[in-house]
Amino acid sequence: MKSHREFINEISINRLVPYFLMSSYLYYEHDKSVFRDEDFDYLCKRLLDNFDNINHVHKHLIIKEDLESGSGYATQYTPMIQSSALDWYEDMEGKDNAKS
Repeated sequence: MKSHREFINEISINRLVPYFLMSSYLYYEHDKSVFRDEDFDYLCKRLLDNFDNINHVHKHLIIKEDLESGSGYATQYTPMIQSSALDWYEDMEGKDNAKS
């Protein structure tokens, strides 16, 4: 199984956007962590480093200053992001439970 850091390195820069938004929503709105702090910081750094080259419908929701500080606290979430985040978390929980 890949580490979160390997996963973050391998996904396309455009896919960084939904992972940032979904993980921020889960953390700040539901107190659920999907990434360790250092992995989330790394996601923010990779997103910031590539920000000008990213083309994603939800990119406008991300503030560069938030990426610099490693936070999604002030982020606004669409209903699509909220639903996708909860589905993603539920799917991860199911996989974790299946392995135990």
